[in-house]
Amino acid sequence: MTIVGCFALTELGYGNNAVEMETRADWDPATQEFIINTPSVLAQKYWITNGFCDATFAVVFAQTYVGGKHEGIHTFLVRIRNEDLSPAKGVRIDDMGRRIGCNGVDNGKLFFHDVRVPAEAILNKYSDMVNGQLVSSVAARRARFLAVADRLLSGRLCIASMCLGGTKMVLTTAFRYAASRLTVGPTGKSDTPILDYQLQQNALIPLLARTIMLNFGNNYVKKKFAADSDETHEEVTRLCCVIKPLVTWNFERVASICRERCGGQGFLSANLFGLNIGFSHAGITAEGDNSVLMQKVSKELLAAIAKGAVRYEPVDRAGIESWDLGKLEVLCKIARLREQILVKQLGAAMAGTSSSPAPGSGKKSVFQVWMLEQSDTIQALARAHGERICMDETLTVLEGEATRAASSPSSQAVAAALLGALRLFLLHALSADVGLLVASGVLTPRQVSGLADAQRAAVKELAPAAPLLVRALGVPDHLLFAPIAHDWREYNLADNAGEVLGVAYSRL
Repeated sequence: MTIVGCFALTELGYGNNAVEMETRADWDPATQEFIINTPSVLAQKYWITNGFCDATFAVVFAQTYVGGKHEGIHTFLVRIRNEDLSPAKGVRIDDMGRRIGCNGVDNGKLFFHDVRVPAEAILNKYSDMVNGQLVSSVAARRARFLAVADRLLSGRLCIASMCLGGTKMVLTTAFRYAASRLTVGPTGKSDTPILDYQLQQNALIPLLARTIMLNFGNNYVKKKFAADSDETHEEVTRLCCVIKPLVTWNFERVASICRERCGGQGFLSANLFGLNIGFSHAGITAEGDNSVLMQKVSKELLAAIAKGAVRYEPVDRAGIESWDLGKLEVLCKIARLREQILVKQLGAAMAGTSSSPAPGSGKKSVFQVWMLEQSDTIQALARAHGERICMDETLTVLEGEATRAASSPSSQAVAAALLGALRLFLLHALSADVGLLVASGVLTPRQVSGLADAQRAAVKELAPAAPLLVRALGVPDHLLFAPIAHDWREYNLADNAGEVLGVAYSRL
């Protein structure tokens, strides 16, 4: 590969508000070129992956002006380095600096001063220069930005998939260590794996269950993305925007809790928990701040409901006061009700708003209600929506497993383990919204009082299948570099200087 590129969208002063970016591309009719400029310190391109060391070209997002008319944001292919990798004329390249993690990733800052590119440099799927005039198939300026920024969807899906891989590695490491690290048992001797302790099980097994459900959800989103069309694109946008936050937030929780539950070994850099905590935070922020993406999910969901693109099936509430929270079908009903209740609540809050309320009308602005009053409901709705999607996809997978289980004992074990994992996932997910469910008449105080018992019972029931589920994560030995994922006793026979130089690694 001789040409490396980078994606120059984010600016120092414009991240989630990138539509207001300052970088300019001014058309020069005399030379038939665009002139790219960074007009202020806030306009420097920021956090540009591949920007500091490797890229020779950048796809630069810029406010575009032709004949003095603002034509919105367009993208341009701009050379930023010469063949000898020195900065191109008019281009300044700075290093981002040391970060709390991911320091092996090449991130930089880009500045442009009167950098000229030919008319052909504009990426012309939607807009092009024809006889000195900008012609676009997208009429509205803001819509032009949304069209060219659509490639962020694939980035969000890639981040979710990458972070799922990291999550699986952390879980596999923590479970292997917990199964091999012996401590005091009922005899008073160090003969009991710490994985046998309820403390360890209650910490790790719910994380394992949630990761598996998110894995099914992520696979579903990948399939939908691969088959995307004009008819499905709004749904695919919501899916990509909800799966990245759910997966990366879970990655952080898994990495932090597993680090703690591995004690001093978890604090050693060689066991990679710190590295993965750093990567999880990178995923939380990259390609759109998680919480801001969840705002987009709720906004787009309400819009889809309003035009009939999303419809909910009624949930039968018969006998709701006596529902048994230990039953999977009951938990699935509650998960559907939770999402529908949050849709109604948020929809009602927004119903009386106006984009520009007249003075004295008594109405609140959309901004006032959405940004300053309903943030908690917005976040809760997006989370409930994403978790319900993961639940539905898991149920689809279980239908296939049920068919295979009829003739295969091993498939029966897999199906039983997945059923237990789904039940535990839902118990923990729904416990975050107990107040909402009680206030909405979905749960009674008596049912809530038994929720913690149901969670503990689900963990204990799933514990014997945990080794099977960990193996099912599919992390091969040669990708597990943490010493505690292997023979950590043998690793400590030699002085490793705290690094990966031990005997165990000579076999990998």
